[in-house]
Amino acid sequence: MRNETSAPARRVATAAALGIALALLLAAPARAQIATAILEVQVVGQDGAALPGVTVEIVSVQTGTSRGLRTDSEGLARFAAVQPGAYRVSCTSPGLKSVTDQTLDVRLGQTGRLKVTMSPELSETVRVTAEAPIVDVYKTDASTNIVPEQIEELPVQDRDFQRLAFIAPGVQRERGAFRFVSGGPVIGSSGNASQSTILVDGVDFTDQALGLARARFSQDAIQEFRVINNRFDVEIGGSAGGALSVVTKSGTNQVSGSVFGFYRADSLRARGALETGNADFSRWQGGATVGGPIVKDKSHYFVSLEQISIDDIAPFRPGGVFAGLARDYSVPTRQTLALVSFDDQLNANQTLRAKLVYERYRQDNFRVGGVSDVSFGQQLNRDNWNAALEHAWVMSNGKLNQLRFQIGRRKYDEPTNSNEPTRLYSLGTTYVSGTNTVGNLLGDGDYYGLSDTFYWTARGAGVHNFKAGLSWMRISERSDIPTFENGYFIYAGDPFDPNDPVATAPPPLIYIGGTGSADVTIDTNLIAAFLQDDWQVTPKLLVNLGLRYDLDTDGNNPDFKQTALGIDGRDVDRNNIQPRAGFVFDVAGDGRNVIRGGVGLFTGRYLLVPAFTELQQNGETGWLVQQRLNGLFLGPPFNVPPFILDPDNPTTTGIGLAPDITVIDRKLDAPEATQASAGWTTRLGKTGLYLDLEALYAKGRKEIVVRDVNFDPATPTVRPNPLYNQINTYTNQGRSTYKAAIVSLNGNLPGGHLVTASFTVADKKNVSDDFSPAFPTGYPSNPADIGAEYGRSRADERYRLVLTGIFRLPWDLTLAPIYEYGSGQPWNHILGYDANGDGKNSDRPAGVARNDEDGPPFRQLSLRLTKTIPFRKTQAIAVIVEGFNVLNTVNYDVTSVDNAEFLSGPTPTAPGTPIIANPNFGKYRATLAPREIQVGLRYTF
Repeated sequence: MRNETSAPARRVATAAALGIALALLLAAPARAQIATAILEVQVVGQDGAALPGVTVEIVSVQTGTSRGLRTDSEGLARFAAVQPGAYRVSCTSPGLKSVTDQTLDVRLGQTGRLKVTMSPELSETVRVTAEAPIVDVYKTDASTNIVPEQIEELPVQDRDFQRLAFIAPGVQRERGAFRFVSGGPVIGSSGNASQSTILVDGVDFTDQALGLARARFSQDAIQEFRVINNRFDVEIGGSAGGALSVVTKSGTNQVSGSVFGFYRADSLRARGALETGNADFSRWQGGATVGGPIVKDKSHYFVSLEQISIDDIAPFRPGGVFAGLARDYSVPTRQTLALVSFDDQLNANQTLRAKLVYERYRQDNFRVGGVSDVSFGQQLNRDNWNAALEHAWVMSNGKLNQLRFQIGRRKYDEPTNSNEPTRLYSLGTTYVSGTNTVGNLLGDGDYYGLSDTFYWTARGAGVHNFKAGLSWMRISERSDIPTFENGYFIYAGDPFDPNDPVATAPPPLIYIGGTGSADVTIDTNLIAAFLQDDWQVTPKLLVNLGLRYDLDTDGNNPDFKQTALGIDGRDVDRNNIQPRAGFVFDVAGDGRNVIRGGVGLFTGRYLLVPAFTELQQNGETGWLVQQRLNGLFLGPPFNVPPFILDPDNPTTTGIGLAPDITVIDRKLDAPEATQASAGWTTRLGKTGLYLDLEALYAKGRKEIVVRDVNFDPATPTVRPNPLYNQINTYTNQGRSTYKAAIVSLNGNLPGGHLVTASFTVADKKNVSDDFSPAFPTGYPSNPADIGAEYGRSRADERYRLVLTGIFRLPWDLTLAPIYEYGSGQPWNHILGYDANGDGKNSDRPAGVARNDEDGPPFRQLSLRLTKTIPFRKTQAIAVIVEGFNVLNTVNYDVTSVDNAEFLSGPTPTAPGTPIIANPNFGKYRATLAPREIQVGLRYTF
């Protein structure tokens, strides 16, 4: 591999790496923000002076496991890396009256604080004050906790817990329909749903090929999770946008569990505004959980199993002469989800935890709908599992080490519904049939990961709570994507007879075919090191200082060679040092008014799609893609045989073009972003409500986009490099900006009620919504002017309002509403034909920016009413009725908009093609879900 890194740059990188390595050996690790929490107990005397040497013990209410420390010279006992949950706290010291069984709840990533005032043994005065609000007032990042009550009580339309991320401010809805991302949460400054890091129980659970979670979980297996929009902890890497940290459930000292079932029938569902009614909807989910002690106060187990059966609806809405073929296709899905958990307190100082996750998923008619008929669909099969092991060791007072290991495998394949050639009529604006563009797709990968995090508290000019660590993940991914596998015809118009389009179609304009093998494998290593100091300068001021380094050894194909283009390897991106700083200032020292802020540098990850595509479609190895044009559209002398493209012999007729290839630029770095935030949290009087004001900013650089570098708009019919037609190249020419202002009100009300409310004003712009766009409409309008692509992100919602509540009513009733409003997300206005001749149907009219059209607003009210019937002390039956979109608001699906202004028009290679207006331009072919009623039963014991 050729290495062109300059000597000064190498020295800087080497010095930084050595500095981090030295810090790992000498420095002092600290605050846990990933899969655990912190519990601090401050012990003082009646005069307010600190009491050192007091024995403090915390005991988990759920598991009975315990840890003990002695207070330091400042009277502080700080328990790092505790599992979220409820703890009983005891304080004992000779000559002082003991404090026992004080209970404190701590949440994921938060710091729970308990202040204990101890008095002489003869005195009756014992004062204890605790703060455990739903709001983390001492957070240094911009994040929101989704707590167990919300996971258990709020209505979730498809019982996918990640949908609850939408109730967090700063989270937008993914409107892209490619690579499984549709409908997912877009967190913070992420451009799409695949740009966030996902951690589960402290291990990186992100699919390196697709950017999503490698497996899915039953909602009943989730304890809580944290949505991190901006400036996340140094222990989290691989994202220049946001992150999601999830903790799954574990067993307790009491044998407990549940058996549940939820059903949604077509008769309990309103018909969608654009549905034909010839396909029925139904959904059934059933499962069970059980957990308990193996050895009380020592070993515990937890098991979750869920089965899901769905018959969904995909609206097929062709245009032109095909409009009469409209119908709704059934999309059946079957899914199995399982989780097995085991934990054991080996001794007073060591704990072992193990988790196993499994998912099996089967769906028919995947990618059917819009103008694509059932033949264009595929089956979607997923089989994923992951095992994680964690060892926590309290080495001494103030020192703790966490070692984590994971091993997993994920696989998905997509057999096609048809082996017929793909046919796009009116350039794909009216009707698409035949084999899906990606062919019989296969992807699978093996993951091995090891990480170690060390915590240490030290004193000197304040209290330094350090955290340092190393992580390594080995990834071996395989991809087989034979694009245009059975041939791909593009027609300039519609056929005469929609019932027999092949025989009555006009001559095809273009034929695209592929040959060879697209089966490739990439092995890469993700290596990281980090150091963080949560420096308690004074009791009121915390300064957070962090440094992270990331290295991906093979994410950009450093050893790739391509003779014709002169590519002889490329540099590994080693310049990924990420300094970060923040502060938290408690104005009065009582947690009622807290100011925070900070700034940092964050490096994203190479998802492997660009590297795979380069190995598959580089023109010299792998899968060869070539186009053939019909000379009939070019005029003399091309409109005579053999230049007329014969649909029955497309590989030997017409005008053969040089191959289309895809490569990575000679240099490709990982994307990065500068993130900054500032916030203020205040408690409203003596209530349990907190008002939070926050401003977020992110500027993304080196974002990965793809463009054709072999195109000159001055001579569109002549390629500068005659060896190839299109040279689609992944480059670092993308950029983005994100600005958001957030007002939120959250907290607990008397009577056990919980409420959250947030209003977000955001502005999100980027050059590209996805580094792997859908063909042929997702590419730059003019590949020679990539700067003109800078525009609104497809996820951009300028205004977003979310209101939720959990209200405890008489007669053991619980009412839980969610109301969401989002201003219209944009869509991209295109001409509908290849006006500039670059080979892509993504051209916009002159003067129209990307994503310049406002889409429809989103409004939805969902409710859940639960009646709990307790019996036999520890058992209960819950009768559940849920209504999703109860007002039956018509929410048009912005991804279904017919965004092509014309059905056809002249191109440089077909100048005689007539301009035909599209009568359906700007209309939507589908809506999001109408009103649906779901009934459920849950038996708990």
